[in-house]
Amino acid sequence: MESALEGLVESFEELEEEPRPFLSILMRTQGARLEPFRDALLCLSAQTDRDFEVLVLVHDASQEAHTAVAKAVAAQQSNLRDSIRVVDVRGGSRGTPLNEGLRLARGRFVAVYDDDDLVFAHWVEEFHRSSVQSGGRLLRAVTAVQSLSPETWPRGHNGFRTSSWPAAEHHAEFNLVEHFRVNQTPFMSFAFPSSIFSRLGLAFDEELDVCEDWDMILRAALLCGVADVPALTAIYRRWATGNSSYLDHSTGVWAKSEARVLRKVDSRPVLLPPGSIEIIRALMVDQEDYRRILQSRGWKLSQPLMRSIRVAARIRDSLRVTRQRVRRRFVPKGAAR
Repeated sequence: MESALEGLVESFEELEEEPRPFLSILMRTQGARLEPFRDALLCLSAQTDRDFEVLVLVHDASQEAHTAVAKAVAAQQSNLRDSIRVVDVRGGSRGTPLNEGLRLARGRFVAVYDDDDLVFAHWVEEFHRSSVQSGGRLLRAVTAVQSLSPETWPRGHNGFRTSSWPAAEHHAEFNLVEHFRVNQTPFMSFAFPSSIFSRLGLAFDEELDVCEDWDMILRAALLCGVADVPALTAIYRRWATGNSSYLDHSTGVWAKSEARVLRKVDSRPVLLPPGSIEIIRALMVDQEDYRRILQSRGWKLSQPLMRSIRVAARIRDSLRVTRQRVRRRFVPKGAAR
């Protein structure tokens, strides 16, 4: 009875609160890539649903970079500028600015939008529409992936060049079992109910050097479940060269963080969504078939031949490279080849 009364009191207190935006958007930045950051803000200025706030979390930036970020925000139209708060965050890991953003967020849902990605005009709108029937679950939309590299633009500006068409590499429907192996969803694809942070106490793991997004996705999905949003709403821009979390950290750092994420998940009982047993069973059958093939007499007898084929392929590739070098060095320009 006491807990029920406490819940009723909390409900009345919520009714008396000032209106809250639907979505709090957490945007981490170090001010190092201003052109992609401006693109990200431009995407927010075009949103068809304006029921959001933006927390620009400037993490460990120099004074010059912080000033540049503030100027970029000040240059926005008032309908976006008035919804943005710029927050200076010092120290910690990649999860530290996100936890500061959670502390300040007022929205009913929370999304993390990195400063070098793109969202389409209906990004907020699709989340808002789907939240009505989500039943407190995470919302997951579809995101495309595009490769890009840094380059110097005229007048010495630090710019970038896209090197691929956007492609929807990830499944349109969330598969929890597949996410146990590796993260299958860019972070801005998700909108999290803010109650999982304010009421249930979830927070980003600041002990992780990387994988903080994967860790939060797994823990929140296991706790609340996921509602699929059948719409392509964003582009995750993957840096092929230059600075990024993927390129800046060694394989050892990634392996350590991945192990910590999985160790936490594996340390407690797991409630799987419907259909998971069939997926797990299919994986076990495939593994058994693979083991049977490797142990078969035919496979063992074929190994000498397979090794010979691989050696021949390496020799062929080496000869082709050598021939190309010789031609470049000795064949005159314009001569027939």
